[in-house]
Amino acid sequence: MKVKPIPVLIIGSALSVALTYQWLESEMTIAATPAAAAPQETRESQPETPSPRATPTQEEPVLNDDLEAFRERLMARFEGQLDHPGGQVRLLEELMRYLNQFDPEYWRENLSALLLSWFPDRGEELLNRAEAMIAYQDFMEREQYSLRAMGPEERRDFIWAKRRELFGVDADEIWQSELQNYSLSQSLKNLDQQPGPTLAKAESYTRAIRDTYGEQADRVMQQRRQELADRFLSLSSVQQSLHEQAPEQRYETLRGIRQQLGMGDQALDRWDQLDRTRDNRWARGETYETKRQAIVEKYQPGPEREEALDSLSQEIFGEEMAATIRDEEAAGYFRFQESRIYGQN
Repeated sequence: MKVKPIPVLIIGSALSVALTYQWLESEMTIAATPAAAAPQETRESQPETPSPRATPTQEEPVLNDDLEAFRERLMARFEGQLDHPGGQVRLLEELMRYLNQFDPEYWRENLSALLLSWFPDRGEELLNRAEAMIAYQDFMEREQYSLRAMGPEERRDFIWAKRRELFGVDADEIWQSELQNYSLSQSLKNLDQQPGPTLAKAESYTRAIRDTYGEQADRVMQQRRQELADRFLSLSSVQQSLHEQAPEQRYETLRGIRQQLGMGDQALDRWDQLDRTRDNRWARGETYETKRQAIVEKYQPGPEREEALDSLSQEIFGEEMAATIRDEEAAGYFRFQESRIYGQN
C-alpha cells in the first residue's frame, strides 16, 4: 500500500479516556469510551530512513502474512457486530492499535487503505467514525484542566455535549455502560435518602437493577453480584441501620440483602459464617485497641513497649495473625481504627 509521512499518533485502549477521567466522576462510573489518538511531533529535520523490514524481497511477504492473519482474526471476532456503533468502535480501536505497532509512522493512511479494502460497503462510515474518535481524544486532552475545575454535573453535561456533537445519537449506545452505571448510581442515591426498612430498600434496589439493565439484568447480577452488593451496603443509611441492629437481626438483614441479589443458599450460608467470623475478629480488635492504648500510654517508645505490644497481640490473635498486625502497625496502618462496614469487613 502507498503511504505518505504524517505525524506520529499513539492509540490508547478503548477505555483510556474514561479511566483518565474516572477519578473526576465521583458520582458516576465511566465505561466503554472509544479509543482515539494523541498527536506527537515528527522530526522533520531528519531524513526519512527506511526500516529494514521494508526490503520487499525478504521481509515484506512475512509482514503480509501477519497482516492477513490479523485480518482473519478481526473479521471473525467482529462478525455481525458492525451494524452497531459500539462494535464499530471496538473494531477500530483494535485495528488502530495494531497499525500503530505495525507501522507507527504511517498508521493513519494505512488505516484508510485497509478500511476501504476490507470493508468496501462500510469503509467511509468507519473512517468517519475513526475521525470522531480521534477528535474526542483531542477534546478530552485539550479540556482536561477545565474539566477538573467543574462540578460533577457540569462536567458530565460538558462531556456529553461533545460526545453527541461528534457521534450523534450513536453516543448513547457507545457509552451505554456509563449511562447504565449513572442511572443505577442515581437510584442508589435516592434510596439512601428515603426512609424505610433496609430490606425494603434492597428490594427496590433489585428492581432498579432490572429496570436499568433490562434483558441483561440476570447476567449482570450473576457476573457483578459482589460489586452490586457492596454498592448497596456502602450506603450510609444501610450502615446506620445495620449498626443499630443486634447481631442476630443484623445477620438476618445481611442474608436478606444478598438473597435479593440472587445468591443461593450455600453462598448465603458461607456469607453468614463469614459475618460471624468478622464480628468475632472485631470484638477481639476492640479489646486489643483498648489494651494497646494503655501500653502506649504506660511505656515510652523502645524495646519495653514493643515487647509488651508483641505479647498482647499474640495473646489476643495468636502468633500468625499477631505478626501480620504488628507488621501493619510498623507501616503505620492500624486496622481496628478503621470504620466498620458491616457486610464488607
